[in-house]
Amino acid sequence: MTVRKAKLPLEFDAERLRLDAARFAASEWQPHFNIHNYEGEWSVVPLRAVKGGVTAIFPDPNAPEGYAETPLMERCEYVPELLRSFECELQTVRFLKLAAGSKIRRHRDYELGLEDGFVRVHVPAITNREVEFTLDDEPVTMLPGEAWYLNVNFHHSVVNAGSTDRIHLVVDCFVNDWMREMILGPNAIPAGG
Repeated sequence: MTVRKAKLPLEFDAERLRLDAARFAASEWQPHFNIHNYEGEWSVVPLRAVKGGVTAIFPDPNAPEGYAETPLMERCEYVPELLRSFECELQTVRFLKLAAGSKIRRHRDYELGLEDGFVRVHVPAITNREVEFTLDDEPVTMLPGEAWYLNVNFHHSVVNAGSTDRIHLVVDCFVNDWMREMILGPNAIPAGG
């Protein structure tokens, strides 16, 4: 079964996550590298990256040296605690901010689904009612502190029509039995379902 999305049975403290995101100055948020996929401001604070590539914001399943925390992780008080809830090996971890009035165009990522052995989990820190996240042409409403697996092999887009920024902690993970159980549990929504 291909799973399109699943709200994981994990809950986190959105206020503490928001406080961690607020520890970074505007100049520390680097523009997302995929400049053709968005309008406005889409930026990143990398907290865990490919070893030797401290500013790399994308996962590389074949990274020869593996992954390590960046110096920016040291400023976070809650994120390390949150990550200990993940009983699987982590790839990249980063805050992603979509500024008010910005949008991410419809696109697909590749080999980031359960069937690929690598998954992406979103944990909203800050959002608003005007954020529209669409996955496989269906809206997905993610609330602060929730954890969502999203199969980004499907087309997806985001519009932040609100007056506040939207910030998610995004965690890319290797799939193991624990993660498989998280995704295939009772909250899984199959593709086309």
